[in-house]
Amino acid sequence: MLWSLTAIGWSSAIGRLQAPHVTLSVFARGLLDRVVTRLYFADEQEANAQDPVLASLPDRAARGTLLARPSDDGYRLDLVLQGSDETVFFTF
Repeated sequence: MLWSLTAIGWSSAIGRLQAPHVTLSVFARGLLDRVVTRLYFADEQEANAQDPVLASLPDRAARGTLLARPSDDGYRLDLVLQGSDETVFFTF
């Protein structure tokens, strides 16, 4: 199955524009609850710089775990569940 997706930015509850992103829920064996993260597009640099969620993260390395990079067949984002390169996950 092939999916085509166009992400657009929109205003947050506080009126600031959010960068184009996709919210992801991850379910896996060994996880008691799902984990939730966001996929941002690395080639949307200007929008990402203004995004309030990305700006709230403590450092550049943390923000980098959410950036999908262009690849030959779309975008690539590796989700890491634990360790030094762990993807940022959100609590709702």
